Amino acid sequence: MFNLIYPEIKPAIELMQQADLRITKQRQDLLHYLNQYQDYYLPVKQVDSYLRQRYARMSYETVYRNIDELAALDIIEKRMFESGLHVKYQCDFKHTQHSHFICQNCGLVVELNEPPMTLFQGQIPEYKIKSQKLEVFGLCPACQAKGIQ
Repeated sequence: MFNLIYPEIKPAIELMQQADLRITKQRQDLLHYLNQYQDYYLPVKQVDSYLRQRYARMSYETVYRNIDELAALDIIEKRMFESGLHVKYQCDFKHTQHSHFICQNCGLVVELNEPPMTLFQGQIPEYKIKSQKLEVFGLCPACQAKGIQ
């Protein structure tokens, strides 16, 4: 049995249990760290630095393997930005296929209401759409106020 260190990550822990993924202190710390910034995509390098400061013997490969395993379970989300790979804690465990506005500068994420699937189905009537995920990129008000173009 494991010790749940951070109650706020319980939905993620439940998904890990269902998938028979070991629940380690390091994985809990990773999820807790991402949960603190759940409205942002964080650079993987930042997450790696945080974890390796806490766990000196943790390798770069271990950090990335954990990120990949948790992303495969939709516990965290991964996106490639111009500056490299970024990750965030899942913002909606009940609806993992959802849409976002993503600030291209600071990584701020705002969940958007989904457009109806019929909007797209009408454009390609001979195809069967099973799911959709829409991402809109731009600059948030804070980055615009800083004069970022």
